[in-house]
This record gives sequence, structure tokens and C-alpha cells, in this order.
Amino acid sequence: MIGLGSKKMCPIGVDLGSNHIRLAQLGLNKQGPFLQAAGLAQKPQEISANSPEWQHWAVEAVKQISRKESFKGKSIVTALPPDDLFIDPIKVPKGALDRLDEIVPQKIQKRLPFPSEDALYQHVVVEFKDNPTAEVDVLAIAAGRETVNRHLAIYEKTGLDVVGINIWPLAMINSFTRFFCRRHNEQDRIAILLSVGTNHTNVVITRGSDLLFARVVAIGYKQLEQGQMVQRLFSEIDACVRYFETGSSNLLIERLLFFTGSGVSHVLCEKVAELAQRMQVPAQIGDVLSAVEINKGPDCLADKRNGKVDWATTFGLSLNE
Repeated sequence: MIGLGSKKMCPIGVDLGSNHIRLAQLGLNKQGPFLQAAGLAQKPQEISANSPEWQHWAVEAVKQISRKESFKGKSIVTALPPDDLFIDPIKVPKGALDRLDEIVPQKIQKRLPFPSEDALYQHVVVEFKDNPTAEVDVLAIAAGRETVNRHLAIYEKTGLDVVGINIWPLAMINSFTRFFCRRHNEQDRIAILLSVGTNHTNVVITRGSDLLFARVVAIGYKQLEQGQMVQRLFSEIDACVRYFETGSSNLLIERLLFFTGSGVSHVLCEKVAELAQRMQVPAQIGDVLSAVEINKGPDCLADKRNGKVDWATTFGLSLNE
């Protein structure tokens, strides 16, 4: 972070999706986090995602937004879009944890949506307290090398300095712990976090800052315009809950948080409430834009009235240290 007197400026968080680009920069002062600057751009409908035309549009959009005067510095933290990142839980013998770099590719290479020889691998060991089993849960993570290079090339052409590449589940958790998990006793409660995008829904299960589960459901606002897809989405989320609770030493989810803007549809909120009722857990709408002070400068292009825009991932990237 860059110190400016009593303030500290975080890096610019860049959420580069296939349909939208969001940039946000948070700062920290004695009162807590504040939004220094933010801006977004929507992909023109005539441009296909991940095409050369999309890359050119992304470069120009990031340049235009980041050059607004309210943004400070050129350091950015970004993440691959959910569509470009493969995440899947696997089980590994406890005695083999020192060989995860070898085991993870072997376990998931046949499931990858891109050539395994072109993949970059990472993993997160899921820690369950008092786990009596002989196996450990591991979140296997992979991305295509060509995809990673394509995203890095975009930022290189913008003149910005990539100081970190995070993953979207950890960015969501950053926003959760910073804005909605402030009491000490909440750090040990297991929570499910939901975020609906244009073409997908992100599902994360966490305990405090510890990632326990993550999955992308290929249903977003675009698909939810078709009424029958609402029930299908929540059936998929139900399946994630059952998978976690039956496969993790019978741990139970204790809280549900739905990241969204203040203008989300009542139908979606009702479905979230029904899900929470079935799970017998409290539910909360998490609007990160309402959780921070906003710089009133003309270049801070964030509007609390822009109902469906969820800034949780972008804010979480900016908060990444």
C-alpha cells in the first residue's frame, strides 16, 4: 500500500469479466475503508467474449477508467474470470500432502476444459478442525497458460503494474471478512457466500478467512430472465450445500450472505430467504457499496442506485495485500 499522510491507498482492484470490467480502489483511514475511485464498462453486444476485438475493447476500457484523476498509482490486483478458472475439490491422503504439486495435476487433468499440458496449477488445502479421517480435502485450481498470458497482455498494454493475481473466491472472502464479519465470534462460523453475475453464479463456503469450498454455477442474470432457471439455480446451490455438509466431517453452514447491489429483484431475494429457511440459518444481503464511505469526486463512477452491480469481488481484490 502507498501511504498518504493518515490515509493508506490500496492497489486498484480490476475485475475483468467477459461482459463487464470493474475497477475500484479502496483506501484506509482511522474510520476504516473508504472508496477512493471506481468505474465500470459493459462489453458491446456485437463483440464476442475473449475475441481479439474483446481484447482491444478491454485494453481501451481499462485505460479510460484507470486514467480518471481519482485513481492513485498504477498498481493493480486482478483475478481471472470464473469462466477461465477451473476449481474442483479433491481428496488426498494426509501422508501425501508434501506431493500436492504432483498429485493435483494427476487428479484433475481429465476434467479440465482446456489441454492439461497447457495448464497452470495451484491448490488450497482445506483445514477442518479435528478431522478424524485419513484424507484431506484440497481445492484443486487450474487455468490455461494461454488464457493467463492473454490477460497479462491486456494489462501490459494499459501501462498498469500487476502486483498480484488473486482468485475470485478469496476476493469474495476479503470483502466478507472486512465488511460483514467484524465480530470475533463470527470468525469461527461457517458461511456460504453467493454472487450472481451476468452468466454465472459464484458459490463460496468459508470460515472466517479460510476458503473451504468454491464452485461456479453457469446461471446468471441473463439466464434468470427465463423463469424456470431460478429454480434450477437454487437446486444447484442446494447441491453445493449437501456436498459440503456431507463430505466435510458433517460440518454445518451457519450463515448465508448474498452479495448484490441494493436494487436486486425481490424474486431473487425471496429465493435466497427460502434457501436460508431450509438450511435454518440467518441470511443477509451484502451490498459492499453501502458499507464504505464514497469519495464524492466527479471521477468516482460508483452509484448506489445501480441495482444489480455487485462490487464484492472488485473491492476484495483492492483489499488484497
